Parts: sequence; structure tokens; C-alpha cells
Amino acid sequence: MSNEQLVGDKVVMNSQVFDSAEDEIDLSELLGTLIEAKWLISFIASIFLVGGVFYALIATPIYQADAVLQIEEKSGSMPGLSDFTEMFPVDAQASTEIEIIKSRNIIGKVVDKLDLTLNVAPKYFPVIGAAIARRHNSTGVAESSFGMGDYAWGGERIQVSRLVVPEYITDALTLTVSGTDKYQILTTEGKLLANGVVGKMLRQDGLEIFVSELVARVNTEFSLSRSSKIAVVRNLQSGLKISERKGTGILDIRLEGADKNKIRDIANTISHLYLRQNVERMSEEAERSLSFLQEQLPIIKDEVQLSEIALNNYRSSKSSVDLTLETQSLLQQMIEIENRLSELNFKRSEVSKKYTELHPMMVMLNDRESSLKVQLDKITQRTQDLPDTQQEILRLSRNVEVATTIYTQLLNKVQEIKVAKAGTVGNVRIIDAALTADKPIKPKKSMIVLLSLVLGLFLGVAVAFVRRAMSKGVEDPDSIEKNIGIPVYANIPLSIKQVLLDKDVAAGKAKHALLCEHDPKDQAIEGLRSLRTNLHFALLEAKNNIVMITGPAPGVGKSFVSTNFAHVIAQANQKVLLIDADMRKGHINKEYDMTRDPGLSELIIGEVDKATAVRDSGFENVDILTTGNLPPNPSELLMHENFEKYLAEFSKDYDLVLIDTPPLLAVTDAAVIGRLCGTTFVLLRYGVHSMAEIHAVTKRLRQNSIEPRGFVFNALQPRKGYGKYGYGKYGYGKYGYGKYGNYNYEYK
Repeated sequence: MSNEQLVGDKVVMNSQVFDSAEDEIDLSELLGTLIEAKWLISFIASIFLVGGVFYALIATPIYQADAVLQIEEKSGSMPGLSDFTEMFPVDAQASTEIEIIKSRNIIGKVVDKLDLTLNVAPKYFPVIGAAIARRHNSTGVAESSFGMGDYAWGGERIQVSRLVVPEYITDALTLTVSGTDKYQILTTEGKLLANGVVGKMLRQDGLEIFVSELVARVNTEFSLSRSSKIAVVRNLQSGLKISERKGTGILDIRLEGADKNKIRDIANTISHLYLRQNVERMSEEAERSLSFLQEQLPIIKDEVQLSEIALNNYRSSKSSVDLTLETQSLLQQMIEIENRLSELNFKRSEVSKKYTELHPMMVMLNDRESSLKVQLDKITQRTQDLPDTQQEILRLSRNVEVATTIYTQLLNKVQEIKVAKAGTVGNVRIIDAALTADKPIKPKKSMIVLLSLVLGLFLGVAVAFVRRAMSKGVEDPDSIEKNIGIPVYANIPLSIKQVLLDKDVAAGKAKHALLCEHDPKDQAIEGLRSLRTNLHFALLEAKNNIVMITGPAPGVGKSFVSTNFAHVIAQANQKVLLIDADMRKGHINKEYDMTRDPGLSELIIGEVDKATAVRDSGFENVDILTTGNLPPNPSELLMHENFEKYLAEFSKDYDLVLIDTPPLLAVTDAAVIGRLCGTTFVLLRYGVHSMAEIHAVTKRLRQNSIEPRGFVFNALQPRKGYGKYGYGKYGYGKYGYGKYGNYNYEYK
């Protein structure tokens, strides 16, 4: 098995270990992320808090009006049927009554009575105008603010008793105060329709309007419109909340709105209209029963008269016939049964209007009737033994008695129903009339402010974690060793001193920005000394003393590391040659205040010799070979045999040859140079490279038969919170740097 395969297996194995470790939740890392992003979280939370406070201040207060009704238990009995129907009580179900209250029959009448389709409102300044107007506590009309005299700012009042809008006008109208008790009606486009006077009916071109009250500054505008009745009814139905107090028959009616007087009037009107409807519904039953009885009275009266005539005629023809005691007894029994049958027939006629023949009440009445008929048949059979004269007088007397009794009962029931109808009060009571609390129920300002703060904190934390997740840059050197299988030779902390030096050089306050010479005790220089120690052991196994420093992308700090590392080596009494092989963007010559040429490009093509190309840096033990004039074909130039020849000579002349190269994933120059070097270090910058990018650079080196000795982790910075390291953002300079996924790197 090849060495490359072994390394590849190791990478896969370590990658699995790394993935397993990454799946674990590091609480200190999470806490560190939060502490690091504390200002971002505070900013987002502050924005939401300010927004919540602002909304709480300008939000329209919502009031609630509530009324209480009682629905008494109602029996399903009808006049004259109490002895039967009380066996089948019919309760007025609360759910049914709730639907009746919310029906279009009730709500529509409320809309008509209160003229709720009419919309009249002052025009307020956008967003904050209504809130300012609500806070106007003094008497009179508020002065205009911000020079906006067209808007209402508090204290304005208007009362419109009638508004009829022509069909050709579909948009809202604008009423503008034109003077004392005077106004103008305009369209939304500003076209004048009419001029009116408060307290006088205005009729013009189909427009009718009556303004009974108008208190406002001149030029103040009001909006006038008519909504469709069905839309207002549906809106009121959806906003009306009715609930029963469980098992009590008590209904709570609640209505919310911004105008507390309006919602109180609506709730009271609903209660009174429902009460009136309930009374009318109750009296309607009595009216139906009364109509039925009044239809039967003339018929029964005629039967009484005919029966009496027949009895008198028979007695006259027989010269007065008296009933025996036995016949009188049979007559009383028959009359009693006949009366009961007559009463049953009346009840069945009334009940049949509501129920079918299969209803239990109808079945009961039929069974009772059958039983009475059987009794009547038995008595009738007993009369067969009487003399013919007694039988006839019995029959005629029975007809008279039955008809008279029925007629008397009907008269009594008619009077009873008339009295009941006149005293009908229904089964609904208004327990509490609608009232509106002084304080609004919405918005709950303290809750809004608290929720906005919590939401802001939550969103801030979410943004912090999302930003952290979106940052693909590796910040933990240990994870590189675990995932790639190649050691990290040195960790170089970020130097604030170097940042200041760069600014001083740019401002002309310093000649060079070599941190090693300005501040040898800086932590970054200590990191380079650690690299020097590790390099000593690495060179024991290397084929030569030529060291290449490359990186996956621009802007990782190769020039900083190369120059300062060269000086750290030189301070150990070793002679160092620093070669700037970045013949595309190299700029090490600027660090030593040198011209770019003559340099490497001229040396390779033979324009100058080695002694001319290599220049003294001005510092002990450090020589410089700059890029020379930038060629159009750096990769081809580096493949020239002279480059390899001179490197071999430099390797003999110096204790260490240090080569700074272009980014490996952007161009191929580093791959060409790396074949000639005994040691290759890959420079990574804290928080910039993804693990996939680091995999890519090692793969690119191995594809060119270059085995990287190790990584150097540059610009390491401590985290502001807990955890290992922090997050840093660094640009890629002027290098065009493509996306790793397609290996699309462009070097401009």
C-alpha cells in the first residue's frame, strides 16, 4: 500500500473522529458565542424594545362592553295542553339562543337603528396622529402640530345624522371645515361637490347630508363614507362574543372596540332587540292558539242550537217525556266521556300542527281516545235495553249537554288565552345593562414591552448562532490535526502592534513594519520562535534546507510570517535568504524599502547574475531576493531550469532558504516551487478557512507529490467569552478568490 493511501486512510479515520467530536454540544462554546456577540444581541434587543415601547404608546386602546342576560327555563306546553305536555319539557337551549342573538335578524336591526354603516372620522397625521389626539386632555380643540393644519390633533367633534351618497361616488368623501359652522364636501381627488352649513340639510346632485355638530379648526378634514350593510353585519357578528355561564342559563355578551360609547350602545341595543324578539315569539304561540279556538266557536255554537231544537221538538211531539233515574245516570256517564273525547280531539288538532303521528304525544292522545271510545261503546250497549222513547230522549239530551259543555269550555279558554297574550313577558331577562370599563383591555403595554424585549433577545441570540454557523472558518487548531492528520507546527497570535506598525508605515512615521525588529517580545514573535524550534527537527528529515511557505488563499499573512520568521532565524546566528516568489502580487520589497527589480525574474532569464539579484536587507544575516519585474507567465518561468539551479546554489550558500509563494488554490506557482523544497508549511489564518478548503490544499499538494510538513496557524486571537478561540474577519486583499466547491480560483 502506497504512502499516499496510508495518509488518506488516516485522514478518513481522523475525520470520523472529528465529526463525532463535533456532534457533541460544547456548553462553554455556546456561552462563549453569546458573550462574544453580546453587543449584537444588545443592539437587536434594544431595537425591539424601542419598537415595543413605541407601539405601546401609539396603539389604539381597545375597550370592552359587557351585558348579562338570563334565559329562564321554558316549558313546551301550549294553552289547554299542560296536563300532557308537561311530561315533555322543552328547555330553551343556550346555544340556540346565542345563534338567535347573532342572527342577521337581530344584528341587522341593530345596524339600522344605530346607523352603523355610516363612517365618520377625523383625518389624523400618519402613525402618531391618533395617539397625539387621544392625549389631548384640555378643553377645546388642540392647535395644529408640525404646521399640519389639515389634520386633527385632538378635541375635534362631529355629528352626522344623515348621509346619502350618489351611486356614481364610490370612494370616501372628505369634509373640510371652511369656517364657523361651515364646511365643504370634496371627493378624494379634491373636487368640490357642495358647501354646507351646520344644522341645515344639504341636498345637491343626489348628495344628502345633515351635520348637527361640528367642532374643529378651519381646514381640518374628516372622512365620510358608507359601508355595505352585509359587511357591517358580518363584522359585528364576528366581533360579538357570547358565552353561557355553565348550566345557569346566564349569557354574557361582550363586544370590543375603540369607541367605548359606541360599543356600549351596540351591546344595549342587541339586548333590548333580543328581548323584544323573545316576547313577540312567545306571544305568537298564544296568537295561533287563539285563532284556532275562535274558528271553532261558531261551529260549536251552531251544534248547541241544533241540539236544543231537536230535543224540544221531540218532547213536544211526545207531550213531554221525563228521564228515569237509570236513564239520567247513563246520560251523565256518556256526557262525561263525550266531553273528554271532545277535549282530546281539540288537543290532538293543536298538537298535530307541531308533531307527526309518530310523536310520543300524538301516540298517547290516540291511545287515550281509543280507551274512551271503548268505555262509550259499553255504555251505549246498555242503553239498548231501554224503551225506545227513553233511548231517543237520552240521545237528544246527550247531544245538548255535550255541545253546551264544549262551547262553555271554548269560551273560557279564549278568555284565558287573551289574558295570557296581554301579559306575555317572555323567558329572557336583562340582568345587567351594558357598561364599558374606564380602562382599556388592550393593548397590555407592560406585556408588549416585555414580549418585545424577549423577542429581541431571542432573535439576537438566533442571529449570533446563525452567524456563527455561517462562519465556516476553522478557529480551533486542534480540530485541524484531528481532521486532516497533519500537525500544527505553530500558533501565531494576532499582533495589535503589527496593525499599528502598518498604519505608521502608511503614514510615513516608520521605515518598515518588521515586528521582529520593533518588538521582539511580542506574542506573535514568540509563536515564530516556536516554529523555529520545530523547524530544526523537521530539517533533520528534509532533503534540503529550502522551506516554502504557502497558503490556500490570499490575505492569510504569508509575507508577515515569511519576513519575521526570516529575522527570527537570523537572530539565531543563521544566514537566511528570503525569496519573494510571488511574481504576481509580491510586495516584500516594500518592507525593506527596495525596488522590485532586479530580482528573481531577471535572475531566471539570465539578465543579472546571482550577486546582483540577491541584495542585503540591511539587517544582520538576512538577504533578500525580490520578485523582479512581474512577468506575464510566472508559472512557466518558475519551471525554467535556471530556477532549480540557483535554488541548489542558494541551499549551499545559506543556512536556510525561505520562499514566500502565491496562494496554492488560486494559482499553480506554489506547486511548481514545492517540488524543489525540502520542507513545506501551509499557512492558515484564524477563522478564514473552512475544513473543506484545508482538505483541498493538502490534496492539491499531494497531487503534485508534495507532502506538507505541517500547518502554521496565524492571527490566532483569544475569544472574548469562554471557549478556545474567537472569531475574526479578514479580507482576501486584491486576489480574486473563487468558491472551493468548484475549485474555481482565479489569480488576478
